[in-house]
Amino acid sequence: MADGSQVQLISYLRQTVREPGRVPRYERLALHLAREIRHGRLAPGTCLPPEPELASLLGVSRQTVHQALTTLARRGLVVRRRGVGTFVTSSQVEQPLPGLYSLFKTLTAQGHAVSSRLLGFRVAADEDASPLLAGGPARPVYELTRLRLVDGKPFAFEALYLPRAVGEALPVDRIAREPLYDLLRECCGVVVARAEETLQPMALDPLLASLLEVKTGDPAFLVERLGYTEDARPVELRRSVIRGDRYRFRVSLAGPIQEPGDSPQGTKEGLVPW
Repeated sequence: MADGSQVQLISYLRQTVREPGRVPRYERLALHLAREIRHGRLAPGTCLPPEPELASLLGVSRQTVHQALTTLARRGLVVRRRGVGTFVTSSQVEQPLPGLYSLFKTLTAQGHAVSSRLLGFRVAADEDASPLLAGGPARPVYELTRLRLVDGKPFAFEALYLPRAVGEALPVDRIAREPLYDLLRECCGVVVARAEETLQPMALDPLLASLLEVKTGDPAFLVERLGYTEDARPVELRRSVIRGDRYRFRVSLAGPIQEPGDSPQGTKEGLVPW
C-alpha cells in the first residue's frame, strides 16, 4: 500500500477510525475496509501492511487492527497466511435466485473466466440417485465429478448423477467447457424445466479442502439440486460444494407473507423414474 491512492486511503481511515463515537474502533475500521474492498479500491490480491505497521499508520492499537482483520477474515474478505501476510480475497460471486439458474452462465455474465476439470465418470449404483433416476436402489446411474474453476482458481466441486442412457450420450470432451443444460438439450433431447434445491453450510473435510485449495474446516455451501423435465421425470441429481469465501446468494422476497402450511411447488411424491 504505497502509491498515492493508498496513502490517501490510509489518511482517510486514520481520520474516520479515530473520531469519537459509540461504535468500537475495530468495527469502524472493519466497516470502512470492507467498503473499500467491495468497491474495488482494495483490489483482490492486495497485501495489507503487517498489523503493527498498520496500527502505527492509523494511530490505533494493534488489538484494534487485529480485531478488525479477524472480522474481515470471518466474512471472507481477507485471508491470513501465517508467516506471509493478510491478503484481500478474490471478489465474491453473487447468485440471484429468481428461478431456475445456471451457475456457469451466472459466472460468465459477471465477467469471470469459467472452466471445469473433469475428475472422473462411471456407471454405478448410488443410494440416493438410483431410486430417483433409475427406479431402484441397485440400478446403475451415470456419475460424473468435476472441479469448477473461476478465473483459474478452484471454486466448486460437483458430483452429478444422470440416468444412465442420458449420461452416456453426453460428449465427455465438451462437459468441461459448456453448460450442462445446453448439452442435455442438444445431445440428449432433455430439457430441465424446473428443480428443487436445498442449501446448507458445511465445513470442508481434508479431501475437499485440498481440491478447493483452502484449509480443512473452512466454510462452504452444500447445494443439492434435483432437476425435472416438463413431464415431472427427475433427470439430474447434483451436489455442489462451493467455497464459502467466494460465493453468496441473493433472494428478492415479495409479499404477502406465506402461512406455515403453504406448500412449495413440486414434491418428491409420484416421481416417474427414467
